[in-house]
Amino acid sequence: MIEILKANRTHVHTIINLGKTTFIESHSIYIKNNKDVEDYCNNAFNEEKIKQDLSDKNILFLIIYYKKQAVGFAKIELNKTTNSIQEKNVCKLDKIYILNDFIGKKLGKKLHDTIIENVKKLKFNYIWLVTYIYNYNAISFYEANQYKKIGFYDFVVASKSYKNHIMCKNLNE
Repeated sequence: MIEILKANRTHVHTIINLGKTTFIESHSIYIKNNKDVEDYCNNAFNEEKIKQDLSDKNILFLIIYYKKQAVGFAKIELNKTTNSIQEKNVCKLDKIYILNDFIGKKLGKKLHDTIIENVKKLKFNYIWLVTYIYNYNAISFYEANQYKKIGFYDFVVASKSYKNHIMCKNLNE
């Protein structure tokens, strides 16, 4: 019923479609200008960019399927540091999105658990991410999964800055 696969070049359009849809669903309530959201999506989730990311050995994409339908994905950047963490063997959970119609089915938790399992096998000690300071559902999800707020990051969309928390999880605890 639930399957999580490591994405490859055959999944480019799946990632593009999920990326655009889930970003609009999760961020358009905060970014009021629809054109800015559309422009961001077209830049972040275009075929050339996703193909490039999929061929990068330091980027891992996972896609979650529910009843054989792709309903979410994650992008993990391996060996990606931040000034807020002065440790070695650090990776970044760059994106984790589930389609709104499937939130509440514990699919995000299942995908997150698979991410953690994968990065632990790769011997990473810490994983970090950024999340919008007013996205209380995401913050609660990450705190329930033992992430701690360690700093701030400005996420820029169309020259407008949105303050985000940097959150980090120690993978050895």
